[in-house]
Amino acid sequence: MATFLKKVAILFASLHVISMVTSTEVCNQGVNCHLPDCFCGGSGDPGKFSKPSDIPQMVLFSFDDAVTDDIRDMYDKLFAPNRLNPHGCPISMTMFVSHNFTNYDNVRALYRRGMEVAVHSVTHRVPITYWKLATYDALTFEILQQRKYLSENAGIPLTHIKGWRSPFLQPSGDQQFSILKEENFEYDSTFTLSTKDGNSSRIWPNTLDFGWNSECNIPPCPRGKYPGFWEIPVQMLENPSGTSGCLYTDSCRPATVDETFQLFWANFHSHYTTSRSPLFFTMHPAWLVDEKNFQALDYFLLTLLHYYDDVYFINYQQLLRWIKNPQKLQNISDFSPWDCKWVDDDTWWPATADHNGINGGNVTNPGIFIIILIASYAVLFNTFRKHILDDRTII
Repeated sequence: MATFLKKVAILFASLHVISMVTSTEVCNQGVNCHLPDCFCGGSGDPGKFSKPSDIPQMVLFSFDDAVTDDIRDMYDKLFAPNRLNPHGCPISMTMFVSHNFTNYDNVRALYRRGMEVAVHSVTHRVPITYWKLATYDALTFEILQQRKYLSENAGIPLTHIKGWRSPFLQPSGDQQFSILKEENFEYDSTFTLSTKDGNSSRIWPNTLDFGWNSECNIPPCPRGKYPGFWEIPVQMLENPSGTSGCLYTDSCRPATVDETFQLFWANFHSHYTTSRSPLFFTMHPAWLVDEKNFQALDYFLLTLLHYYDDVYFINYQQLLRWIKNPQKLQNISDFSPWDCKWVDDDTWWPATADHNGINGGNVTNPGIFIIILIASYAVLFNTFRKHILDDRTII
């Protein structure tokens, strides 16, 4: 009965927010939208600083899918504890974790070192239309059950798991956002911002107080308004070795170590020398199995860590903390949301956590999983080509 009543409440909430869409009110920062609870996003920085050099250049890596032993080894090397941001804390990133084949011991170890853990579904199933047409009950299971797995099997407090990304970047419309907001998630990272070459994708995340006002590249996008709930969109990258940009870094398909490095470097340079808006690299860790890609990313990280004292590799939660309370570069050392006092601190460890290394199931033979993964990328490619405007080929 409680579940039924909750479902009815969310349904009415969805109808309410959809009904508000008829309003012509637009977001106007400082007038009808105020930090820390509301931000219009766009190209202007939340601190309204006088010059871009006042802004720390934030670089954010996010990785989708399972955390296996091999994937954990790559994360350990790339985001090693001795690789430090300029203020002395370890660099970080965000993992959107799906259940199948995940080793939750690995998730727990990475989380304790300061990596963010977010939700990426239980099944990650195909076809992509499953996510487009998902029922309320199916979507609730995919979101809440995976959050529960991450909390119970990796020992992460539920309140520390704040983000969701839909598989294949396929949104499920208003019910997706109604569930996320009702269940106290803080942000979604499913929507896409695309341009032909990626050069205009320098946008700050925004709250959905006034709905999703950008182009709906992959429908169904929500029609409602979700006050205080954040969207951190997947932004297109510039592809220096091709004519079209890419949403997933691995979709640009560089052919050599140098081309892969230039993919990272060109996008960094275009942000760092202009507005210093957050730079997002969204990828699948399986792409790093190719040695040239791993070497290029490793060299990119080392280059920026060695030569730049105003670049910070952070996770999505840290980004939102900064947007809500913008700090000039010179004050970052005193910015508590970016400190690292809690890393490896066992005092937060839940007494009921299962420490037995539960894995994400033997639901599918790993060989079949790889075939499914390859097929999924092919379907993803065709879906993007279909849904993005004709002059906005992504991959």
